[in-house]
Amino acid sequence: MTSMGWLVLLLIFLGLELAFAALTSLWFAAGALGAFITALAGGSMELQLVIFTVVSFLALMLIRPAAFFIGSHRKAGADHENAAGFK
Repeated sequence: MTSMGWLVLLLIFLGLELAFAALTSLWFAAGALGAFITALAGGSMELQLVIFTVVSFLALMLIRPAAFFIGSHRKAGADHENAAGFK
């Protein structure tokens, strides 16, 4: 039954991410996916919570720098295109 709770949380976090695109929900969606898989594998609730926390933290550490890197390159590319007269 706990696996269904994690699945619902995963869908809620993905929905929030689609609605607001703030990246915060995406970290928790990744954590909920990890906890969901752990629940399906028969892991205890304590293990599920640890997996949720660790995977969410790792997603934060990986996604946030990647988003800044991609955003800075997009911004630089947009400035270059605007300087060349493209819109």
